[in-house]
Amino acid sequence: MDSKALDKIKKCLRLAKSSNANEAAAALRQAQKLMAIHGVTTDDVAMSDVGSHTAKTGAGKTPPAYVTMLGSMVASAFGAETVYQQVYDGERWTLNVEFYGLNGAAEVAGYAFEVLGRQLKRDRTAYLATLNKRLKRKTKVRRGDLYAQAWLNAVAKQVTRQHRTEAENAIVEAYKAKRWEDLETMKSRDNTKGMRSNDLGAIHQGYQDGKKVSFHQGVNGSRHAQIGEVAS
Repeated sequence: MDSKALDKIKKCLRLAKSSNANEAAAALRQAQKLMAIHGVTTDDVAMSDVGSHTAKTGAGKTPPAYVTMLGSMVASAFGAETVYQQVYDGERWTLNVEFYGLNGAAEVAGYAFEVLGRQLKRDRTAYLATLNKRLKRKTKVRRGDLYAQAWLNAVAKQVTRQHRTEAENAIVEAYKAKRWEDLETMKSRDNTKGMRSNDLGAIHQGYQDGKKVSFHQGVNGSRHAQIGEVAS
């Protein structure tokens, strides 16, 4: 619906909470009138506060497990939810992740995903460059993914899960139900199967490098992320 009309409805609903009974009643009547004119419900108004942000994962149709680990971690940090979208551009499959949530949660989670994703890719690539060039590709991929998962486990130690209220959960669930009628569970690719004792170095190095990442969610519940590296 028209954004100006929606803003007017929201303003009336805010005024409807006024301690002045006459003012509150008049504002509620005006809000109901506007909603009837534009064919929207109070649920529609509430869901309009849900924002979304789509980020590229850099992965193919079926991502390695560490990609979805990263998505879940940042979504949890800011009280957002995720939906993965498999996209075919006519030549190859790629994967996007859409974050959605209230109070700017989607935008800041998307930002954190993109920044951390770039750092992880850089560090994983640097780690792989240290491996013996004669190693099989399968071994390199396994160690690279073990490194990435350990890196994320270290960063996750800094994360405090943001919990939504029951009312906020209801709004987010209503938004999800309206946008996606039949979501399928996406399976990630676990390249770490068959881990051997020689792979333990990848886990150790990944965890040590992940500890160098500074991830601040903001203070007093604010939706803000500051991401960098700990000075050595």
